[in-house]
Amino acid sequence: MVAKAHRVSSGSLRWRGAAAVLGVAATLLMAAAAQAACLKAQTDNQVAEGRLTSVQVSVPDYKFKEQAYILQLKSDACLEGTEEFDKVDHTDRIHVFSLDDAMRKKLRAAVGKTVRVSGNAFGEENIHHHAPIVMGVSSIELLPGK
Repeated sequence: MVAKAHRVSSGSLRWRGAAAVLGVAATLLMAAAAQAACLKAQTDNQVAEGRLTSVQVSVPDYKFKEQAYILQLKSDACLEGTEEFDKVDHTDRIHVFSLDDAMRKKLRAAVGKTVRVSGNAFGEENIHHHAPIVMGVSSIELLPGK
């Protein structure tokens, strides 16, 4: 019995090569998209979505308690900036706040709901910041049905 050699056509090799190139290109595009999704530190109109919670934070050593709004993200976020504390690789939460009374009322009313917030983000840098990313919120939108 004589074994027959299996012959691969050049068209088949070209197809496999093209598929490999497309696979590499898709991987690079997904990596670039993930990097592009980082929030920019000290930049207005940064956007994040998630479920808004309210937490009480207590630090016995400093004898203080405070309330904080924490946005539990639908998917991890990252932060890019020039300061060391503005470089956050990934987190699933953002401490959101506002100094405006009307916006604080909106935050309070949105606790337990899924929201989209926009504002100016920066990295956690002191005892009053309760997540790796902190955002001064300029707008909040309830997301229906989520």
